[in-house]
Amino acid sequence: MEGGVNDPAPVPEPSPTHGSYHWVFERAMSAALIPLTIAPFAAGTLNPVMDAILCAGILLHSHIGFQSVIIDYVPDKRLPKTRAMFWWALRAATVVVAVGFFEFETNDVGLTEAITRIWTAKRKEMGSVEPVLQGVA
Repeated sequence: MEGGVNDPAPVPEPSPTHGSYHWVFERAMSAALIPLTIAPFAAGTLNPVMDAILCAGILLHSHIGFQSVIIDYVPDKRLPKTRAMFWWALRAATVVVAVGFFEFETNDVGLTEAITRIWTAKRKEMGSVEPVLQGVA
């Protein structure tokens, strides 16, 4: 052991990149989601590999975002049990969503096909609502 009980704690050397890797990764992931979201629809092809990459990107982006919320708004020193509960809830939610994406990709039409179907769906006849709306205009 070096020093005594009254000596100050050692201060680490300052580094301009300390903590910036996480921030850069978050921004890179956010920027990567833009072409990943547009590419399947712009290319006109619905590729399962592209669908899986998009699902993984959305899942990772969401996990990192909620992780940042927990870090920023649930203090570890004041609420250690609550923070631990939130960490486990985030992990459980991430696993549940990952399993849901997997099931949707393998046993259903897939994410981009579902979005395409929703986007291009025709509006059903509203029945008795349309005459009421026409009378208002």
